[in-house]
Amino acid sequence: MTTRAATGVLPHTSVTTQSASLSRISAIDALRGVALTLMALTHAAFFIGVGMQAESYGGQRVFLQSPPYWLTGLLTTLASPIFFCLAGVSLALLEQSRRRKGASHWTVSRFMLARAGVIMLLDLTICAWLWMGKMPYIHVLTAIGLGMIILAGLRLLPTRAILAVAIVTLLVHQGIIEALRPQLEAGAPQSLLQALFFTYSYDTNPPVGFPVLGWGPVMWLGFVLGRSLNRPALRQSRTWVWIGGGLLALWLALRLVGGYGDLGAYRAGDPLSHFLVMSKAPPSLSYLAFKLGIAALIYAGLIAFPTIIETGPLRVLTLIGQTSLCFYVMHIVIYHVLAQLFFLFDVPALPGIVYGYALWMLGMTLLIPLCERYRMLRKQYPESVLRYL
Repeated sequence: MTTRAATGVLPHTSVTTQSASLSRISAIDALRGVALTLMALTHAAFFIGVGMQAESYGGQRVFLQSPPYWLTGLLTTLASPIFFCLAGVSLALLEQSRRRKGASHWTVSRFMLARAGVIMLLDLTICAWLWMGKMPYIHVLTAIGLGMIILAGLRLLPTRAILAVAIVTLLVHQGIIEALRPQLEAGAPQSLLQALFFTYSYDTNPPVGFPVLGWGPVMWLGFVLGRSLNRPALRQSRTWVWIGGGLLALWLALRLVGGYGDLGAYRAGDPLSHFLVMSKAPPSLSYLAFKLGIAALIYAGLIAFPTIIETGPLRVLTLIGQTSLCFYVMHIVIYHVLAQLFFLFDVPALPGIVYGYALWMLGMTLLIPLCERYRMLRKQYPESVLRYL
């Protein structure tokens, strides 16, 4: 998912020149790299049966492990909200780039539809098979693809209308979850359509991990943000500190009043650590506010200190963000293979989290050069099928 903007749009961000008139917004790429790196950690652990849960699913009771596990989980659950939001940002910047080159609205929407088809195909084949051992499986990329299909039409509306649709959809979805709360907490069977659009279920055929109307609005809000990134206020680190603080204040208010659409609402008598544990499936408003609030603070740091993501120690995050789809697909392939090799050996009896981190670091040493090679190929063949990736 390529992120581009006109040269000079964000003078406070670190930028890698792509042509005389276009450049990459490095801070956006680096933030996406943060999300993918954290996602790789939790998935590496998952493949060898190590859970780092710090979120709830379907209103089921969460039993947190020792602090190293659930604190790691608090970090890794930043990944999905950032990934969905920045998918929308990238599409907005892609739209701007292609419109500047004279592309029609239909041409831009057609490109988005083609890209949606490609990423859904990858998710329903390679990713699904290696993730669960069966096909299909509606996971992250399929949910993004379906959200993109809707956005291909929504983008024809004025920006304020898209913003309104995203916010209303988000709030209505939370209300529907409140109405479905008794059914979900009781573990009652769900239809595929209910799971696909509103909740989630691993018992439907195919299984659904990310409901479209729960996560789609996050992408659409990101699209609105992408259209607005040229505003002077959004170039300043302090603006993002205020945005992050505002989202965290919203999260705190929602937690204190019991949440809205949060099946993991905090209750009196729960351990204090559970105050930070919210519903990810289906995503609650408090979960999204907490994770995106932290993401805004991270972004503030990235645009305040741009050299660390261009020439400094965190430049690898920018690389990962620039090759996000390649990284996503290949991290599932690589960690699946490494996990199969892991189980062939009689390893010492160490805490599972040790092996989770070790496998993650080993996989990253393979993924980073692979992403570097892929970036070179995409630059070498800009009009090939790689432009959809």
